[in-house]
Amino acid sequence: MAEVLIRIDQIVKRFDDNVVLNGLSLDIHEGEVVVVVGPSGCGKSTLLRCINGLEPVQEGSITFRGEKVDGKAKTITALRQKVGMVFQSYELFPHKTILDNITLAPMKVQKRSKADARKEAEELLDRVGLLDKKDSFPRQLSGGQKQRVAIVRALCMHPDVLLFDEVTAALDPEMVREVLDVILDLAKQWKTMVIVTHEMSFARAVADRIIFIDQGKIVEEGKPADFFDHPQTERAQAFLQTFTFDKVEKEPE
Repeated sequence: MAEVLIRIDQIVKRFDDNVVLNGLSLDIHEGEVVVVVGPSGCGKSTLLRCINGLEPVQEGSITFRGEKVDGKAKTITALRQKVGMVFQSYELFPHKTILDNITLAPMKVQKRSKADARKEAEELLDRVGLLDKKDSFPRQLSGGQKQRVAIVRALCMHPDVLLFDEVTAALDPEMVREVLDVILDLAKQWKTMVIVTHEMSFARAVADRIIFIDQGKIVEEGKPADFFDHPQTERAQAFLQTFTFDKVEKEPE
C-alpha cells in the first residue's frame, strides 16, 4: 500500500448552525485518484477547501505528510504549494497574458527564474494543446481553454496532490470533454488527485476509488466498478438512478 499522503480524521465543519461535514474520516494514498461524488450541498467542495486549509474545521484534524493543515499557520503557504487546487471559476488574472498567469506564482513564491518558469509553462501548454495561446489574454479563450490553463498553472507549482473542484461545472457541454481528457492524462501519469465532480461517466473512468458523501458523511466507498454496478446502500442506489451514463474510456496504458 502506498504512503498515506492526506489523513482526514473525524472532521466536523460548521457554518453557524449548519453542519456541513459531520465526523468524516478518509485516507488518501500517494498516486491514488479519489473521486468524491454526492448530491449538491452534501459537503464535497467544502471538503476540498478544508484539505487545502481554505476553511478551518471545528473538530477533528487533517494532516498532509503528517503535518497538520492549519490555514492560520505560518507554514500554510508552503503547504499550499504541495496541495494544488483548481477551481471551477478559473481564477485567472484578466489583465495578464496566459504565460504570465502561469509563471507568476513559480517566480514570486518559489523564486524560480523567469527562463525556467517560462520553459516549463510552454512545455505544459504544448501538452494540453494551448501553446499558440501563450500570449493571449483570458478574455480571448473559451471556458474549456481557460480551465486547461488553470490546470497548467497548478501543475507548474509541482504539487504532490491536485484538488479539482467541479472544474467542468461552468462549461458548455461541448467544452467538458477537452478538460476531462487533460485530467485523464494526468491520472495515467500516477498523479495523486482528489476530484469532486458530477460527471459520473468520467468519475468511473478516472477513479481508483469512489467516495460517496451525503449529509456530510461518507455513506459508501469502493472501486468504481463496485460502486456503479453494485451500490451497497439504498442512498447510493437512489443517487445513481438520477444519472444516465455515456461511456468514457481510459486509454490503454
